[in-house]
Amino acid sequence: MKRIPGALVTVLLVAWAIVQVYPILFMFITSVKSDKQILNAPFALPDPLLLDNYAIVWAGDRVAQPFSTFFINSFMITLGSLAILLFVAGLAGYSLARGRFPGNAATQQGFLLTLAVPVHVLIIPMYFFMGDLGLRNSHIGMMLVYATLGLPFTIILMRAYFLSFPHELEESAMLDGCSRFGAFIRVVVPVSRGAIASMAIINISWIWSELLFALVLLDQPQVRTLPLAVAGYRPVSMAAESVVGQQFAIMTLTALPLFVFYFFFQQQIRKGMTAGALR
Repeated sequence: MKRIPGALVTVLLVAWAIVQVYPILFMFITSVKSDKQILNAPFALPDPLLLDNYAIVWAGDRVAQPFSTFFINSFMITLGSLAILLFVAGLAGYSLARGRFPGNAATQQGFLLTLAVPVHVLIIPMYFFMGDLGLRNSHIGMMLVYATLGLPFTIILMRAYFLSFPHELEESAMLDGCSRFGAFIRVVVPVSRGAIASMAIINISWIWSELLFALVLLDQPQVRTLPLAVAGYRPVSMAAESVVGQQFAIMTLTALPLFVFYFFFQQQIRKGMTAGALR
């Protein structure tokens, strides 16, 4: 009887793993099948295994740009957004946690209130604002947009982490001659790698897969990101064609970088989620 709860937990975990893994396997298996195989036997294994869908997607005939262009655009925007976001959120969170200045509490409340505002209501004003700045169809513009959207939540979590950060480490560094900023860069940041990793993990997924703002602000093919490329792989209206295999192929290629990231950095991710800003 004592083993029943443990066995039940194991069964539930295995069932949950199957539920999570099966859609990924289905996506990959479908991407190497012909459209005829997909429509006639959607759950069968590929016979034979075809890579033509990947070749067509990589050439980018349907969206007028090779896949590598969209990949480079997404990589640059994601990396730049994370760099801006983590740098600003780290400084702001540290300032709110350590600083005693007029407006500290009001600033914190302001960040909390911004979380209650749906980001979709910002689409129209953001469109005209970025146009006035000349930042539409710009990688830098998208970096600033994504960093701005992620700042309130990230700052709140970084502040919560720095509140539990031991003051003694900073005081020792300042006694040795460091300024407050020097102590932050040389002591606080290296010790806070777990929290920074947590913030990077939380933000990298939604930035990589964000569609709405990219769709509105990027209308030139050469600057578009991977989610826009995925949306572009659709049948022509009123035409008797099927591109199901190509759609699954480009979804697989789009998701593959995140799979690789989580595979190679799973240990750091696990440490970051357990010892980072969410503790």
